[in-house]
Amino acid sequence: MFWNKGSQAEERKDKKSWKKEQYWIAFAVLISLVIFFAALSFRFPISSIAGGRIEKKQAKITFALKEADQLYQAFYYDEALERLQQESDLITDDDSDPIVLKMEEIKKAKDALVKYEGPVHHVFFHSLIVYPQLAFDNVGHSAQGYNMWMTTVSEFKKMLPLLYERGYILYPLEACIEANPDKQGEVQLKDIYLPPGRIPLVISIDDVNYYDYMKPDGFANRLVLGKDGKIWTEVITPEGETVCTRDGDVMPILDDFVAENPGFSWRGAKGVMALTGYEGALGYRITDDLPEEAKWQEEVKAIADVMKENGWAFACHSYTHNSKWFREGKATLKQVIYDTDRWKEKIEPYIGKTEIYISPFGFSWKNDDPRYRYIIEKGGYHLFCPVGNSRKFILNGDNIVMPRINLDGYTMNVRPGEVDTYYFDVNQVISPERPSLNL
Repeated sequence: MFWNKGSQAEERKDKKSWKKEQYWIAFAVLISLVIFFAALSFRFPISSIAGGRIEKKQAKITFALKEADQLYQAFYYDEALERLQQESDLITDDDSDPIVLKMEEIKKAKDALVKYEGPVHHVFFHSLIVYPQLAFDNVGHSAQGYNMWMTTVSEFKKMLPLLYERGYILYPLEACIEANPDKQGEVQLKDIYLPPGRIPLVISIDDVNYYDYMKPDGFANRLVLGKDGKIWTEVITPEGETVCTRDGDVMPILDDFVAENPGFSWRGAKGVMALTGYEGALGYRITDDLPEEAKWQEEVKAIADVMKENGWAFACHSYTHNSKWFREGKATLKQVIYDTDRWKEKIEPYIGKTEIYISPFGFSWKNDDPRYRYIIEKGGYHLFCPVGNSRKFILNGDNIVMPRINLDGYTMNVRPGEVDTYYFDVNQVISPERPSLNL
């Protein structure tokens, strides 16, 4: 009995000691936690955490405003508003809230659009002269022809800011027309709404094929798709070196100018590339049954897809570009059928369908001419673009004629006053490297 009492006493003593030990352990842990959180609070005070949240919110607002403004500057009004509405949780009741103010600015600009009542201007170029010293050296192809019908890189670069200053804005050609809801199979002009004072401008480029005869004369060799996803020009320098540049032709130059000046383009529109087919397309021989034809066809398609995504359109410029058929207007119906069908078979699969026919040598036929009817009906072209300076649409029921004007050596030398009236002062543009034009 004595032993049992002693054991119980010892057990009680042990339990009391254990509880006391657990108390001190808990106390020590509590003190450690207090010290830890005190240190944490000292290192990262509550105000600092709150400040971080504010900075994160501000960064999110700044990013949304930047993206919306980029859309707004390119006239994507609805898309810009939608982008800002995605951040509705960031909007406050403050009258100076930046998102609210930006949305009001965009809505005001959209409401200020006016219906354009004047002519749509259509100017065109051929591939640009990169090296005038080669084009005008009277070696190889006719320097006189280049002097008349071509424009140099330096001249084109000077034209763009001057056109912008005059109020011009690049506009998609196909957006100028629409189906007539009252007459099946017919097309009509579509209303154009622009900011006040702006003038719609279409730019097209003939013969984006890079013919063999031009390559030694200072022109680009072909278009290429760069690793950056942009379209570049492959150029052979006077020293024989092959290089890729961003200024070897109209396309990359215009892409870069619009990137720097989004207000020069309505919703990203760039221009129209008019292709023939007898020496391939875009610098690739895809129509001659050569061993690498399949590879080149895929390259052309890849380039065309990227260009269309970036505001470019394509047009048929005939397949043969035959001067006797089209310049002199002597093509037979059989020849027109061959030419039209050949383009649709050999070129259309790689650049896609188009409603635009840009006539070779600027020819124009009457609407009821069987040859013209075949181009319109079988080709499916609703926009026909000859050469002329009337700046007026002609409505033909199932097609609309839109003349285009060449801004080249001939026009700048022979009609400088007209160029100045509508576009720019020739003296500010024409290259000193261009020889006198002997007519």
